[in-house]
Amino acid sequence: MTDTTVVAFDTRSRKRAAAARPPRLYPARIARQLALAHALQRRVDDGEFADYADMARALGFTRARITQLMDLLLLAPDIQHEILHLEVPPGAQPISERALREGVLRSLDWSEQRRAWARARRTWAPSEP
Repeated sequence: MTDTTVVAFDTRSRKRAAAARPPRLYPARIARQLALAHALQRRVDDGEFADYADMARALGFTRARITQLMDLLLLAPDIQHEILHLEVPPGAQPISERALREGVLRSLDWSEQRRAWARARRTWAPSEP
């Protein structure tokens, strides 16, 4: 005769514990794009590529796409810092690259960029300062 042990699992408490945990956060897409722009600029600075056109050819990007990415480097340093630390739950993106270019990067003046960034942030982060 075999001894069998019955083990009961309380799935409700596991579900409650999972619901109580904050969702896992990931770097926002715009943060990854800005990090890519910095990495690509480093490669140009290190002499791996002669210029952006050379980089575009070597990496299979269009020159226009490289320019779009590199334009992110024109953001005020404090905005870049904030973007690089943006984390979001899966499926959520606070701001698109296009919206950032059309709104915040419309001006090269960092003061104007900061005002535009503050306006943009209010639309997706109303509870934050």
